[in-house]
Amino acid sequence: MNFAEVALPQAVRQVFTYSLSDELSELVQPGMRVWVPLGRRKTIGMVVNTHNVKPEFKCKQVSEVLDSAPLMSKELLDLTSWISKYYFAAWGEVIQAALPVGLNYVADRFLSVDHRRDLSPKELEICDEIQGLGEIKLDEAERRWGARHVNQLIRKGNLDLREEPRVKVNTPVVKGYEWTPEQVDQAEKFFRNWTGKAYSWISAIPYLISMTPPIAQRELTQDHNMTPHILHRLEKEGFISPVEVPADVYSNVGLDHAPERLRALNEEQEVVFAPISQALIDGIYKSFLLYGITGSGKTEVYIHALKLALEQGKGGLILVPEIALTPQTVRRFYEIFGDQIAVLHSRLNDRERFEAWMALRNGTKKIAIGARSAVFAPVQDLGIIIIDEEHDQSYKQDDPSPRYHAREVAIVRASRLGIPIVFGSATPSMITLHAVTRGKHEMLKLTGRHLNAVLPEVKVLDLRQYRNAMRGPLAVPLAMAIDEALQAKQQIILLLNRRGFASYQQCEDCGHVAECPNCSVSLTFHRTHHTLRCHYCGYSRRAQEKCDHCDSENLDNKGTGTQRIEEEIQTEFPKARILRMDRDTTSGKDAHNKILGAFGRGEADILVGTQLVAKGLDFPNVTVVGVVNADTELAFPSYRSSERMFQLLTQVAGR
Repeated sequence: MNFAEVALPQAVRQVFTYSLSDELSELVQPGMRVWVPLGRRKTIGMVVNTHNVKPEFKCKQVSEVLDSAPLMSKELLDLTSWISKYYFAAWGEVIQAALPVGLNYVADRFLSVDHRRDLSPKELEICDEIQGLGEIKLDEAERRWGARHVNQLIRKGNLDLREEPRVKVNTPVVKGYEWTPEQVDQAEKFFRNWTGKAYSWISAIPYLISMTPPIAQRELTQDHNMTPHILHRLEKEGFISPVEVPADVYSNVGLDHAPERLRALNEEQEVVFAPISQALIDGIYKSFLLYGITGSGKTEVYIHALKLALEQGKGGLILVPEIALTPQTVRRFYEIFGDQIAVLHSRLNDRERFEAWMALRNGTKKIAIGARSAVFAPVQDLGIIIIDEEHDQSYKQDDPSPRYHAREVAIVRASRLGIPIVFGSATPSMITLHAVTRGKHEMLKLTGRHLNAVLPEVKVLDLRQYRNAMRGPLAVPLAMAIDEALQAKQQIILLLNRRGFASYQQCEDCGHVAECPNCSVSLTFHRTHHTLRCHYCGYSRRAQEKCDHCDSENLDNKGTGTQRIEEEIQTEFPKARILRMDRDTTSGKDAHNKILGAFGRGEADILVGTQLVAKGLDFPNVTVVGVVNADTELAFPSYRSSERMFQLLTQVAGR
């Protein structure tokens, strides 16, 4: 008898051993999902190893194999194993994080009558109805008769509970056709012996049987000029059979593009590209820090590296802080590589992410581009990994487990595969810079901007000197610069890295500040929905008209957030068209692209936002960037706050 080691998506740092029937022993391989019992329930698990060493304890048996072929390669299984040990996480939880949600199974739970002994009149009535139905779903039974009655019958053994796996997202299918070798022989014989008129369906036989089935009907009619009439007649003659085939419906949502030519690298870009290309050609692990100022053309270096990888028959993986926040960077990749790219990010729905993941696994797409979790992308023959804006804190997963850092995972993945990895940033993290000094990464520098553009002039205004010279929340010099830009039909970006209307709400009588009951931090006031919210755990409640502590109605909203800035800027510049971009305005699908698209088309004059407006944006008509209360970043209780403030200010200054 064979046995399988199964990792379960539970917070348990061990694998579970299950026995395999003779039939399943021939099917099960590491990387396949299985349906297994766990206690009184059943759950999905990933097979990580198989062996024939009988354990000293009694094993439960694998109930069902859910895949016909391994979903995860040995390389990805080994990588997730390393993550579970390094970050002290359950292996099953890491595997679950590495797979798209669409591959998760949920259990349909059914009830049937086992016996009818020792029943009350009410329980007898329930069992009679269930027996008449044969079986009923558990949730439906609880709705009809109440969870208390149903669970009591299950505990007494009167009702039998059966669980059946159901895939969360089914693979979409379309009509197609296939043909067996026997059908091919019949068709060829018919074609050779035909002496009548050369009908179109007869002429199509040699062409059709030269292709590899199954093929979608849409592909046959659109790409191979076969009409539905021809296919219907061939089916009627018995030469082809209708089948369902997986639909190739994946598309890069929101990334319409016009193909563009590859731009030639300038002299400085050629210098930094040389060692990257050499590592690609040699097929060796080497890590590079591409340290280039904003606008220096790092993206063009990435593109040339990816093009070289594709020419070698390899794939590529690009990590960006967040797809929605770097639309112009993503669009540039898509302009060059088009349909070879699969985009992975949290703004896609379950089906879209599932289809993108499957396109990479099947080799239909050769390049994956995505945020943190894309580090697990199943790119076939991966040849290079690129991490743009490597300093960004969004690469660190905080909650839930596994709490990994995508940058560190990417380094391990590249080293195990023996491929180059490139980190790009205008403001590298101190961790990466320290690694350079220790010889772990090779630094490559880009010091000039594209087309010799000059860096913008930066002015620091000490607000203590402008206490009596303020226009709303803005110092007079900044307000004057905005006036001049508006008169010249130019655009402005204003950054304040605090969303909401006010940082906190305080009672003027007793000094009480409303706090989060979970985090003990002040709640931010949001005027739009008149709520107090915690930006750490998400706790929210209606803003009170009276103090929670002393019942005073003398409450004051203190501090400034993006909502208040938007309101006050509109008062100062009543004719200006203003857009706000923060987590509150971008919660809907594709909201980022809509806001940035409107601003890029000149439909707004001023863009107010949090750090979202500082990442990967390039608007030629923007001539003024203002940072309101810049030193508030230093107030965050983190030893990295000064580093992050420098990175944020440098990034936004380069817009």
